[in-house]
Amino acid sequence: MSERRDLTDLTELFDLATDGIESPWLAHEALRTARARRTRRRGAAVAAMAASVVGVVVLGVYAGDNRSGGFPPSTQTSTPSAPTTTPSAPQTNTTPVPQEKTWPKWDPRDVDDLPPAVDRVAPALPEVINPPDSSPGILDDPVDAAVAVVEQEDLIQVLGTDNNWRTVPVEDEYPQVRLSPGGTRLSVTYYAKYDTGATIHDLGTGESWVVPFPDDYRPVDGTTWTFVDEDTLLLQGGTAWLVDARTGAAERLPEGIAGGLSTAVDPRGGLLVSAQWGTPNILVDYAEGAVRKVSMQRTGRLSALRADTDTVVGTSYDGRPFAVVVANRSTLTPKISLPIVDTDGNYSNGGLGTLALTDDGTVLLRVAILGRDVQGLSVVAWDPTTGDLSLVSRTDETAAVDFAEDLLRASGGQR
Repeated sequence: MSERRDLTDLTELFDLATDGIESPWLAHEALRTARARRTRRRGAAVAAMAASVVGVVVLGVYAGDNRSGGFPPSTQTSTPSAPTTTPSAPQTNTTPVPQEKTWPKWDPRDVDDLPPAVDRVAPALPEVINPPDSSPGILDDPVDAAVAVVEQEDLIQVLGTDNNWRTVPVEDEYPQVRLSPGGTRLSVTYYAKYDTGATIHDLGTGESWVVPFPDDYRPVDGTTWTFVDEDTLLLQGGTAWLVDARTGAAERLPEGIAGGLSTAVDPRGGLLVSAQWGTPNILVDYAEGAVRKVSMQRTGRLSALRADTDTVVGTSYDGRPFAVVVANRSTLTPKISLPIVDTDGNYSNGGLGTLALTDDGTVLLRVAILGRDVQGLSVVAWDPTTGDLSLVSRTDETAAVDFAEDLLRASGGQR
């Protein structure tokens, strides 16, 4: 095995500390958070990787998911913080609150019993994501777009919309991979090169280049690069910036957008950021240059955010049992929720999150496979209007996986 998988004293300590937790290393968001909080000392990096390497397959988008790291406190009875009372205070709604529709609890351990999803749901995804041991290089065999990227043992492969795999060059150890929403570009960052920016791969040409940090930005532990659209990157870590994916031209964003618990990008490029634990319980909604703040008191603090023009969906166990919550974007009034059987706290700690909110209102969930000989993740479709759950795709790979969100949003066609 490579040094990346070797045990260290820190890994052994982690194993002892998590001995009572069922498959803690499988949680997708655990990987993100471990990576974000990992120090740059090699020993700590190896220990964190060994502790949570499977996570991202536990869905990606990394995501969590969340698109930015950070786990809430272990208690499930925390009380949401009151919104701040400043001139830009969160909006409140004094009209009568509609009753939230709550579906019966679902146990994710029963994922294999779900019926297959109908063909219109995430048709770009195959029923099984199974990367080969090797594939043609992206420079020799470019592809218009990729629906998924898988990184395992420092091997990066993208699954093209033509259902074929390509290999993307790796420059160093511990790569973090993020697909653009449309799947035309891939961002790769490396721990050993934390101060050099992000390497961008154009999948349509095989060309790659490095986008440096803005001149006035200093990288910090937990710095992340994600795509807002095919041509724009979101840099978060201490402060937040929009960065041109080709030229590196940068614009600093208002306070409150960096360091949140979770970040979503809507189909028009608007940003939504839920506040981190220990800060006022608000959602920052930033679109077209305007900052709007909305209280998350009714939904509870949201993780694994996804959004469209009118709707926000995420997971929460803040003041409620762990659930997937669909809410009105303007007011964050909860409309529909799906309570989740949270076995040993694994699902609320990253084992289950959202992947996409499709254009017909279906919610795609990433679900870790826990407590089995074969590990991996499943992609599950939930129809909030009917409560129906179905199985879209799965993989048994113990790897880091990210998805092109816009390709998951689209419905119609055949898988």
